[in-house]
Amino acid sequence: MYINEDTKISELIKFNVGSIEAIISISSIFSKLRIPILRKALASRVTIKQAAKIGGVTVMEFYEKLIPLGFLVSETKMKEDDNVKAVNSNGGFYIDLKPEEVIELDVRETLKEGKDPFNDIMEALKRLPDAFTLKIINSFEPAPLFNILTKKGYEYCVDEISASLVHTYFRKNLLVSSKPELITVSNENEDMQDVLKKYGSNVKKVDVRHLEMPLPMTTILKELETLPNETLLFVHHKKVPKFLFPELAERGYKWCIQEIEEGRVNLAIYR
Repeated sequence: MYINEDTKISELIKFNVGSIEAIISISSIFSKLRIPILRKALASRVTIKQAAKIGGVTVMEFYEKLIPLGFLVSETKMKEDDNVKAVNSNGGFYIDLKPEEVIELDVRETLKEGKDPFNDIMEALKRLPDAFTLKIINSFEPAPLFNILTKKGYEYCVDEISASLVHTYFRKNLLVSSKPELITVSNENEDMQDVLKKYGSNVKKVDVRHLEMPLPMTTILKELETLPNETLLFVHHKKVPKFLFPELAERGYKWCIQEIEEGRVNLAIYR
């Protein structure tokens, strides 16, 4: 199999399952690949280049471990300058921003406290003056926000400072009109016990309480991709996942929430 820096980790594993231990030998940070649910959620989204950044190693170190497993390296031209590490919807516009036109919001402490910064971010955007840009300082790329805010008429770009420091910029895209906001509240008319009784034994359970953000959301969406028809997904969560609701609504799912106590929330997802 020919590989390059854009090859997904899932493709490596599919070709040779020994890739898992080979990658873990590069850095212990990749040991999560041994956990099936995490491997399923991450491997299909991460390339060799991205994994190298996460592990603080080089792409060449990956090649050195993979070549003995039967992989052949096919070099490709870099898709973007290494000095401008940006993932974006409209170029790396943050490069040309003036400091006085940028408002910063650091959500790292909020996340450390186990809280969801979604409301803080939405409130900051609501107060954002025209022609200004909101800069979110985070420890990871807030991918769940991209789909939500693009629908609201925002454009974004991401500057990966390091594996644990990411700056994400959002500003109004004046060339497009925002789409109608999706309903993001639970189905309050439905009682959790009534819903569970309706599905009987056709319930699949998943526990995401031990996962760090954004893995709970990616894991739930991945489970829904293979969820059999007429089956309910019952999620054990540690908080109400507000980022998730627009994604569920877009996919045609209903949901209801049961808040047991602090750090313990049950979520039923169904059609």
